[in-house]
Amino acid sequence: MPRFVDLGLGLGLLAAATTLARHSAYAQVVEDTWEYGDLTPPAALVESTTAQLSFCPPRNVDVESGRPIPTNAWWGNLITCDQYSNYTQAVWANPFALSLETTSSQGLYGVALGYPFRYRYFGGVSSEGTARYYAHVAHKEVLLSATEFAKTTPTFRVADWSDMGVTVTLRLAPSTPQLLRTDLVNGMAFLSATYTMLSPRIAIQVPLATINDQGVWTGMVVTGRRFVLTTVNGLTWVLYTTSDVAFSVESPQVLRALQTFSGTVRVAPVEASTPLAVYDQFQDCVVLGGTVSIVSDAEYQLQWQTIGACANGLLQYALPHHLETLDTSAAVQTTVLSAPTLRAATRGEMRAVVTRSTPFRWVLREPSKVPITFYPRTRLSAADATQQQLYAVLRSEIAAPWSLNPWGSYYFNGKLAQKYASLCLMANDPVIVGSDVSFLRRCVPKLEALITPFLDNSWGFKLQYDRVYGGIVSSQGFMSNDLNADFGNTVYNDHHFHYGYWIYTAAVINYLHPTWSRLGELNRMARLLLRDVATPSSVDPFFPKFRSFDWFRGHSYSHGLTSFADGKDQESSSEDVNFSYALYLYGVATHHARMATIGNLMIKLNARAIRAYFLMEASNAVHPESFKRNKAPGIFFDNKVDYATWFSAEKFCIHGIQMIPVTPVTEYARSRVFVQEEWDAVLGKEPIVVNNDVNNPWISLLYANYARVNRTRALGVLQQAAMDDGLTRAWALYMAVQLS
Repeated sequence: MPRFVDLGLGLGLLAAATTLARHSAYAQVVEDTWEYGDLTPPAALVESTTAQLSFCPPRNVDVESGRPIPTNAWWGNLITCDQYSNYTQAVWANPFALSLETTSSQGLYGVALGYPFRYRYFGGVSSEGTARYYAHVAHKEVLLSATEFAKTTPTFRVADWSDMGVTVTLRLAPSTPQLLRTDLVNGMAFLSATYTMLSPRIAIQVPLATINDQGVWTGMVVTGRRFVLTTVNGLTWVLYTTSDVAFSVESPQVLRALQTFSGTVRVAPVEASTPLAVYDQFQDCVVLGGTVSIVSDAEYQLQWQTIGACANGLLQYALPHHLETLDTSAAVQTTVLSAPTLRAATRGEMRAVVTRSTPFRWVLREPSKVPITFYPRTRLSAADATQQQLYAVLRSEIAAPWSLNPWGSYYFNGKLAQKYASLCLMANDPVIVGSDVSFLRRCVPKLEALITPFLDNSWGFKLQYDRVYGGIVSSQGFMSNDLNADFGNTVYNDHHFHYGYWIYTAAVINYLHPTWSRLGELNRMARLLLRDVATPSSVDPFFPKFRSFDWFRGHSYSHGLTSFADGKDQESSSEDVNFSYALYLYGVATHHARMATIGNLMIKLNARAIRAYFLMEASNAVHPESFKRNKAPGIFFDNKVDYATWFSAEKFCIHGIQMIPVTPVTEYARSRVFVQEEWDAVLGKEPIVVNNDVNNPWISLLYANYARVNRTRALGVLQQAAMDDGLTRAWALYMAVQLS
């Protein structure tokens, strides 16, 4: 760690006691919200608005309850706005795709299950056999409906949600007790629907061949609690009910209960490797949802809420990255079964896990020691600083004009702010500047002056508090009537990308100048952005818990309010982990231990998920071989992985967007093995590399990354290359010599 060179300004460690004392003067943090005292977003700083009601209103959910509404959750297609139709797209709980049938011409309204891995297809396949994308057809293979819905169209509502799932109801009328309820939960082993005074009606996409090994004919009646269904194309399903039900075969594709029923119906696909005895054993334990509990920077728990007869335990499916850290010791009572196994659409093989603890929980333990600070893990040597002329380069870039567009994007302005803040960190490194405090004295006040409009929210497109969903959004979308303004910030796209840059900048200022007179104003705004993206509290009345980060999948979702046929997605995995890094640094710099703990844990989990799902080493077992050759996905959906970006088809952009910004946590997500394989397979063959196109700014990112495996070549290019708009030459060289 560098020492603090400007003691005259009270910077750094000598001011730590003052900072801690200042924070202790506040009231206790309210229920893990990151806020002190009043939780209400200050009206004098951010105006409240209900403009979303006409701009991008939620569907199928009660906006009058005042409860913050998740905007980036995996099940968001159920509630998000659709400018073109009222159709509700599928959602992916893994391993299943789940659909709400709300527009049936046959009265078959209800909830449908599909196993998408069966219907994988590839597109854009090259002559060498490399696929540009792979995706799946989200068939509605089994639909749970009710006979009464054929006469009266039910009202579909999202009634509740938790960290791990969502509760959906289909009701005949507000005043009637007749109800179908389903809980869609991460890792669910069955689709379950609880009926109240309704007659179950089950639709199967492919005609039935047998029920419980008997041939099927129209008018046939079968009675029981367990029904093994085989279709004419050889697929098998198992259907359970909590009490005896008599089903009549209405047609080869429809079963109709002969009486009303109050209880639960469950269905699951039976693959060749699936022992039916496993499903039989756990058929009565129904998962309703779950919560994430953060124990330490090395442990988190997924706690499952259940109903029914659960003495045998709860059966769920775990993703590949879970199995690396899931505690299966006898004390925890969690067991990974050899079968059944199913595959998530885009996240690989899922293993069946049985939990018998009370309450039901998964305990997941991340590596306990990952050295993370403002600076790289490997420290700069004096010889490298001299050889790369870092003193002169840094002096030049601090002296250069800095600017932020007063009517600009929170994303692009944020990238610039973090870029300038990183220079101030370099100005605090005595290996570069020795005892010369002039760099720091110029850099920090210059940065503080530059971001003054951020402190008081005085830029042209002011931030506003959205009272409809509960969040801090740019007013640009409202003012221009454009859902895509600032990459869709107004409709909650990319908030962790945008605001991560600003939180990083706030962390640096807190770290380097903890006695700044306007630090309180800076932190007031920073805490609002932190709460917007990642409040860890389920009782914060103004923001949803962990808007972006999905603790089951290990990474964030970028996409906000609009509906997508392939589900939620994320493009830039590196900007995802940059938010976690900023959260951690801000917690450290402001002496907020809980915040630092959560940020540290998120970095470690996120980095592992990125290595598992986004950055594909040769050993990767998640993605198919024909796609894995691309080495990086570009855009990662729940149902599709696409070698593309939203803004360019250039390969250097597809890979480069997974590299920004360059920070000390880059190495935790991007292994040296991956960097070498990516270079050999793709980047080293790109024309901008082959032709040494130093005028293309993307080359700066490629070589800042390549320094991990070939420092000499990378430094030679970085000394002359045009820089990405979020990267300075000084920082590129500084990181390249230390991350190699």
